[in-house]
Amino acid sequence: MLLANLDGKAQAAPRPLRFTAGRRQKLWLRNCVAIGLSGGFLEPLESTSISLIQNGIGRLIEYFPDASFDAVVADEYNRQTEIEYERIRDFLIAHYCFTDRRDSELWRYCAQMALPDSLKHKIEVFRARGRPVVYDSDGFKEPSWLSIYTGLGVVPRTYDSLVDRMPLDQLRRIFAERRALLKRGVESMPTHEQFLARNFKPVAPA
Repeated sequence: MLLANLDGKAQAAPRPLRFTAGRRQKLWLRNCVAIGLSGGFLEPLESTSISLIQNGIGRLIEYFPDASFDAVVADEYNRQTEIEYERIRDFLIAHYCFTDRRDSELWRYCAQMALPDSLKHKIEVFRARGRPVVYDSDGFKEPSWLSIYTGLGVVPRTYDSLVDRMPLDQLRRIFAERRALLKRGVESMPTHEQFLARNFKPVAPA
């Protein structure tokens, strides 16, 4: 399917990459800290490895030890990193678990797989009031979760009652202003083809 959708001839054959998703049980053990791919890998969909590397380095700077290498400090580093991996895991699983597809083993598995309790809670809260559950340390904010829920047909049973506290005219004005702002931004940008033509010159075949 990938090759069938190319505009021209492929420059090389596709190279499938296989990986095992997961993380180390302890990313900080004694005087060693695993950061990046040495600590774990979830998947390439959201490029979360970049975020995990940045946050791992920042967290290490905060907890950088003295010569004693206190185990309590390492435990706290590991606890925070474990939470970060689990929240990313929840967001990634949400891309697949709402599927209606049953045309392959992959999609049948995704439709029936057991969900982590933390993701079940987030889904239940959104279905109750349309409010995404977002934690302060999350890399994925409300717009990201809303895109997944609404894009995959997860509809709240009712709306957030806070909406009733804002006059309808004011709400319409805010949306009109945001729509106009987005429209101006889009109109000022080049198309993808224009950007490539402006910044990259075609390379002659060898």
